[in-house]
Amino acid sequence: MSTSVKRLGLILAITMGVIFSLLTFPGAVPWMVAGWLGFASVLMLRGRAGWFPLATCAVIIIVKNVDWPPMIFLLAGTLFVVGVWRVILIRKTETRTVGSFINAVSLLAMWGAWLVFAGSWWASAHRSMLPQLDGQRPVVCLGDSLTAFGYPEELGTRLSIPVVNLGRDGITSGDALKDLPKLIESNPQVVVIELGGHDFLKGKTRAATKANLQKIVDACHELGAEVILMEVPRGFIFDPFGGLEREFARENDLELVSDGVIRNLVLWSPFAPPGMLFDKEWHLSRDGLHPNKRGNQFMADSIADVLERRYGDIIRAAP
Repeated sequence: MSTSVKRLGLILAITMGVIFSLLTFPGAVPWMVAGWLGFASVLMLRGRAGWFPLATCAVIIIVKNVDWPPMIFLLAGTLFVVGVWRVILIRKTETRTVGSFINAVSLLAMWGAWLVFAGSWWASAHRSMLPQLDGQRPVVCLGDSLTAFGYPEELGTRLSIPVVNLGRDGITSGDALKDLPKLIESNPQVVVIELGGHDFLKGKTRAATKANLQKIVDACHELGAEVILMEVPRGFIFDPFGGLEREFARENDLELVSDGVIRNLVLWSPFAPPGMLFDKEWHLSRDGLHPNKRGNQFMADSIADVLERRYGDIIRAAP
């Protein structure tokens, strides 16, 4: 195979890697980073500097505008130091390669920092304490049309405790504050919050949305209620709200439902691949966003799985 064909193949592979990386869901960001570290590791084992994949990965994370937990700075700093160190060493030796000892140190530093980052990313989406189930208090679902369209009713058939639907079409987090009296009256032990999509669509700021969510969560905690927060996607590549829900869950020690749940409503619809390639029996949405009956079942299953992880199989309805 000629050098030009190999080079063309490498360029195509890198381009596809960049595209898939930009489309990566926030929940899978550590695995996306691992892919680029794997590319850099191969180059390093061949004695090359390996800075290009590291720089590309950094640019992708910046463009995606995801949540930046403290450990991502450790990872970024480590990768920057490793990349610069290797470039300096190669220039000093006036060769294109570095020794096996340098490679070993570089790989240990990179993958060690990645393990710390990946662990913190996973932990930020899960509450640290496990609650006790109260069979008399319901699960309350608070949200906009994605909630109002019916997944709470499907969720109620899967649980051993009641489910209350407080979803309203088109509401912002500010509008949801007006429903706090209904929420308090319901005396929930769990509140599933799906809000923030209409805040962005109606021009509300990230800060205002976060402040409203804090008021709602504080009210839930005053009732002794567990809060489960649904991550809301606002773009497939760039998040204009900068990973708001993931940051908020980390700061308030909440359980987070990855935005992959809502994104799949779009992906498995008639308007996006892979859904557009399949018959309507496979679709989770008819209009490209709002769940159909199968979509409501999918959302309910996703929430029920989270609740089972939190409370154990006792929360599941008897077969």
